Amino acid sequence: MKKLLMVVFLLLGVAGAGAGYYLFYYKPQQELANQAAAVDDQADKSEEVEPQSIADLKPENMEFYVDAEKLGIREAANLEAFVQRYLYKGEKVRLLEKKNGWGRVSAYFVYEQGGPEIAEWIPLDGLVEQAPVITAEERKKTIQGYIAASDDLVQFEEMFLKTTDKLINDGSCSPVDFEELGGWVKSTKYADRDVYFIYCGGLKLADKIYLDVRTGEVFY
Repeated sequence: MKKLLMVVFLLLGVAGAGAGYYLFYYKPQQELANQAAAVDDQADKSEEVEPQSIADLKPENMEFYVDAEKLGIREAANLEAFVQRYLYKGEKVRLLEKKNGWGRVSAYFVYEQGGPEIAEWIPLDGLVEQAPVITAEERKKTIQGYIAASDDLVQFEEMFLKTTDKLINDGSCSPVDFEELGGWVKSTKYADRDVYFIYCGGLKLADKIYLDVRTGEVFY
């Protein structure tokens, strides 16, 4: 009987030691191993995520060129709004905002207290990202439109075309200047010469530019 009890106590001791080993050593070690494996899996998944491409990070293009022969800038983003001014084919435009097929080209203004915010807008369908190629024939046709109402146009068209193109290219005049008068006007000040004039940049005497169509001389 005594031997039997000793065997029982021995078995209980072995079982207790095994339970202690499992609870206080094996199980904590297993949990640590599982946690480490989970961290490794998470790191692997993070590495599998494709980095954002440079193209995705590139800011949206806001610089365009006018592709239409003449494009109106309006005081609101709709075709019924008043035209503030015009841009012409080949002119560069920088947008501040894009919205519903329109691009904003100015800051917002409030003209009266409590009134709506107003800005200048241009339709996006008249713009392109690359500067359009303008042929010599297209350029001539455009200039002809600017000076179509010039005095004695048939007689001096070539000189009018050449001088108008030069004044616009060097920044002395803009297409709007010619459209306001319809072209070159015969000068009464120089009645004894074939001299014509145009106003550029305003309607003051200082804004008047003269052209002697016989010599090609431009003077102020």
